[in-house]
Amino acid sequence: MTDKIENLIDELPQASNQRVEEIASILEGVLSDIECKYPIEDDSDSAYECQNIPKAKELIALVRAWNARDRERDDRESEIKMIHKLSKELKTAFNQI
Repeated sequence: MTDKIENLIDELPQASNQRVEEIASILEGVLSDIECKYPIEDDSDSAYECQNIPKAKELIALVRAWNARDRERDDRESEIKMIHKLSKELKTAFNQI
């Protein structure tokens, strides 16, 4: 994973709603630029990488859902824990791609 992607993901917990959306769009763009060609053998590295793209897309959707909520009215502490967890999972997913 490049440092740029990691830095963007690290920015999520303290980012404004608009910035979270920008980061989500950037990450989706990165995923769409990855061309997956599934090899014949299921156990190769590229097959493993390609399998992680849907997981990363799912996590980005969860980040967007988190961002759409009214975080001021909800339990602030649980919202912070949630975005930190999503950020950690996103890093893992991008590291595996």
